[in-house]
Amino acid sequence: MGNLYLTVCPNWCFTTNLSCHYNGRIVLAWDPDEFQIDIIHMGSQLIHTCVTPRSSDKGFFCTFIYGFNTPTERESLWAPLTSFSNLNHQAWLVMGDFNSIMEMEDRIGALVRLADIKPMRNCMATCNLTQVKTIGRQFTWNNKQEGENRVFSRIDRVLSNTAWDDKFPTAEAMYLPEGTFDHCPMILSTLSTCQSKKPFRFYNMWTSSPDFLPIIEKHWEKYVYGCPMFRIIQKLKWIKQDLRVLNKSGYSNIEATKIQLQHQLADIQNKLHTDPTDALLATEEKAIDAAYRTAKENHLSFLHQTSKAHWLEQGDENSRAFYQSIR
Repeated sequence: MGNLYLTVCPNWCFTTNLSCHYNGRIVLAWDPDEFQIDIIHMGSQLIHTCVTPRSSDKGFFCTFIYGFNTPTERESLWAPLTSFSNLNHQAWLVMGDFNSIMEMEDRIGALVRLADIKPMRNCMATCNLTQVKTIGRQFTWNNKQEGENRVFSRIDRVLSNTAWDDKFPTAEAMYLPEGTFDHCPMILSTLSTCQSKKPFRFYNMWTSSPDFLPIIEKHWEKYVYGCPMFRIIQKLKWIKQDLRVLNKSGYSNIEATKIQLQHQLADIQNKLHTDPTDALLATEEKAIDAAYRTAKENHLSFLHQTSKAHWLEQGDENSRAFYQSIR
């Protein structure tokens, strides 16, 4: 690593987790003129840090990940992440090569089992982490094999909690072409914006979620010390944070969800026409039909609310223009 330290980034600071694994699997480098990095915890699969930009006070926690190759070895990765989440409620970013997938669609060319996605999904749900907006390559790794042996996977991710999203609302992760490597390089950008903060809007479609009422009840039953108005405002802030997480987990792309369920319904119905006596297919059709109806209602509700909001905004702009014209 000496050549890297001396020639590529001669004035930068470096650290590795060599003390936790004989290969030193993670190398972390930063420009000390731009960032102050405090190392909080090191393990064989992660480095947990506190990052403070020199140019602002928008500090945050960042955990850099390089997960082991097998599910058994990766078991020791999830517990520290859960522990960091329980100890910290400030802005937090988790990024790197998890060597694990979160969705059934995250791998093509090889079989995906529910057991492959369950550990990471459970951990991310426990930690209240969601994916930062991504652009560029959909699959971040491939095995460079030929023909039917080629496997594509989405195993590199950038995840964040609600506090980080609020602090960096314009952030996005760009996955570049892999070139001669098996992984796609990633650039995380937190573009500054001069626009005002996007206001919070309540969508009626959220009430269709089985988690909606538990979220309201959980925070409304909490005791808050202070005057009645302060207590209400504090409870609404807690509810707003959880509703944003709920929106990202199931309502962030409702039109795509509706179309996907529509295709699934058509596919299962085609199978039923081929084998009308299959009881399992009939049960599956009923479940997908119910999910599709809910998704369709959510989409219509969303369109109704957004169109009404746009109409009100346009009317407000027209009123201001009319006022200015008669002054």
